[in-house]
Amino acid sequence: MNKIAHTTLKLAAAGALIASLAACSGLSRQQTHAAIGAGAGGALGYVLTGGPVGTIAGAAAGGLIGAGTR
Repeated sequence: MNKIAHTTLKLAAAGALIASLAACSGLSRQQTHAAIGAGAGGALGYVLTGGPVGTIAGAAAGGLIGAGTR
């Protein structure tokens, strides 16, 4: 991959991250905990299984657990 494409990819990823964080500014506390739990559960599911099924199952479980916390 050449340097221009690599830099463009980094800028696009940074822009996507900023946009996704801005979209979450109006979430309630329960929704925020569910989103954090889903992200952590999806990451853990991927690490443990290495596939999409584990990622989806982990995200679902993490979201449910996160939404239930106070």
